Amino acid sequence: MALVRRITLVISILVCGSLALAAAAMAAGGGGLGPGNYVFENTTAAANFGFPNDPKQATGFDVFVSKGLNSVQLDNQDGEKPVVTNSTIVNLQVFGSKGQGYFCFTLKNPADFKISSDLRHASLHALLTADEMCTLGAPVAGKAGGVTPLAGGGGPLLQPPFQVDITWTGTGVTGSGRDRNTFTCGGYSTNATTSTKTAGENASGTIDVLKGSTFSSTTAGIIANTTHLEVQGFPRQGCFGF
Repeated sequence: MALVRRITLVISILVCGSLALAAAAMAAGGGGLGPGNYVFENTTAAANFGFPNDPKQATGFDVFVSKGLNSVQLDNQDGEKPVVTNSTIVNLQVFGSKGQGYFCFTLKNPADFKISSDLRHASLHALLTADEMCTLGAPVAGKAGGVTPLAGGGGPLLQPPFQVDITWTGTGVTGSGRDRNTFTCGGYSTNATTSTKTAGENASGTIDVLKGSTFSSTTAGIIANTTHLEVQGFPRQGCFGF
C-alpha cells in the first residue's frame, strides 16, 4: 500500500509537466492562444499523512496543492464546463473516525499557500470552506478540462470547513529536466520548452477534524514547472482531433 501511494504521489506531481499541450488545446477552443510567445508556471506540493500509508495510524489525510494553470469547475456551477484559470487548488482526502471523504477547494486567498523559490520550504495554512469547494480541480494536462480530479465529498459527519496547517521542508532541488514539444498542422505550429525542478521533502501537518494529532510524512514532494511556448498561425478545424 505504501508503494502504491508513493507511485500515486509521483504521478500526481509529474502530471503538471504538460502545460504546453494544454495551451495548444486551449487555442483550438477558439478563445485561447493566438500567435505569440507565452510563459506558464505551475508549482505543486503533495504529502501523504498517516493511515493507510503508516499502518500504526488509525487516521490520516492526503493533500495535493497546485498553484498555476488549473482546470476548475466550482461546486455551484452544475452543468457548466470546467474553465482553465490561473488559480490555487487544494485536493484533500481525509480518513477519520467519522468516515472518509474526498474534497476539492479553490483558494480565495492564494497567499495561504507559499513555496520558496529554491523549493526548500512550502506551507499551507488555510481554512477550507464550503463556498470554496469545486467539483473539478486539477492541474491542466493534455486537453483543457480533460482532467480526472481528486474530488467528491464526505459523509454527513465529515464536511467543511477544515482548518489545515502543513509545512514542507527539504534540502532544495534534487532533480531537474527539460522537455521540448513541437506540433504542426498546416500553417499552425507550437514550439514549447518545459523546465522542471523537483524536490523530495519531509512534511508535518494537522487538520482540525482529526483532533489532537500532528502528522509527519516522508512521502512528500514539490515540483516547479516553467513552460515557454511559441505559437504561430491559427489552428484549423480538426488539428487536435476534435
